[in-house]
This record gives sequence, structure tokens and C-alpha cells, in this order.
Amino acid sequence: MKCINGWRTLLVVMCCLLVLQPSYGRQGEGRVGLKIVVVEGANAKNVTQEIPLTALTVRVETTNNEPVANATVVFTSPATGPSGEFANDTRSFTVNTSADGLASARGYHPNSITGSYSIRVRATWQGETAMADIPQRNVAPGQGGLGKRIAIIAIAGAAAGAVIAARSRNSNTSNAPTITFGGGAVGAPR
Repeated sequence: MKCINGWRTLLVVMCCLLVLQPSYGRQGEGRVGLKIVVVEGANAKNVTQEIPLTALTVRVETTNNEPVANATVVFTSPATGPSGEFANDTRSFTVNTSADGLASARGYHPNSITGSYSIRVRATWQGETAMADIPQRNVAPGQGGLGKRIAIIAIAGAAAGAVIAARSRNSNTSNAPTITFGGGAVGAPR
């Protein structure tokens, strides 16, 4: 008798689930879904302890590619290893998206540890959540980034100076411009 009662109970539960199934299927209706598109900063090579020229920027969109205004976006860097801090001197930075769905974390400065890592981005809006990672790499000075740009500018400046000096010699004037490169260090403010 217990076996028959068990089957009846199971049958009643299955029927209830079949009847209620359409209402469960409609729970997600009205939800738009979110996604995060990385606009700037992906695969950046950050010179250790120098502020990158490009801000970490994302766009929060619906799954229909429409920008989402006033979504809360949290950028988070790893707690250990290669990483960095945001302008607020913490490993987390929160900002709301603009009318065009953009959110930026300006003033990010990598720490002194070289290596690869990702900045985690989390966006929330009207009960919806999306996540993305922005790949980063901290490199030592001279391994890409600002150091190469400074070297190129210095070489171009020296070549221009040589041309000006040569022209001045040909015109027989004694006040030819001189370009001198000192030993001062050039880099982003700390």
C-alpha cells in the first residue's frame, strides 16, 4: 500500500509541475540582459609604477547592443602579485556609466611586480549583472610603453638639431641653436 501511495504522490507532484511550467518560463520576460564591451585598455603593457596613457574604459550594453546609462561599474585589480591601484589608492574603483553607457577608471597605476593579470569589471543595473576581464601586463621600464616613445622622441630631436646646426654653419652665423640632452629622468608623475 505504501508503494502505491508513493507513486500517487509522485504523480500529483509531476502534474503540478507540468501545470505550473508556463509561469516559470515567463519569469525572465522583461529582463534585458547586460554585457560589458571593453573599449580601451585591453592587453595593455603597463610600465611598472607609471600611470598608463590610456584609461581603462568599458561600455555597458543590453544584449540588443543598446547603451545602458547609470549602471554601477566596479573595476577590481588583483589583491596580490602583478596588479595596481586606482586613483583612489585602492584596488577597487566604482563609477556609474554615462548616457552613452561608458565608464572609465582613470589614474590606474601598476605596482612594481611584472607579469600578466586581469582587471575584473562588474556592472549592475536594475537587478541585472554582467562581468568581464581586462587583460593587463606589467613590464619593467624599457620593455615597451613610455620608455620606447621617449627614446624615439630623443632621437628625432637630436636629428633635427643636427640639421639646424648644419644649416647654421653654412650661413656663417655664430648663434647656431644647440640641443643638449641632460641626465634627468622622464616619466609619469608618481
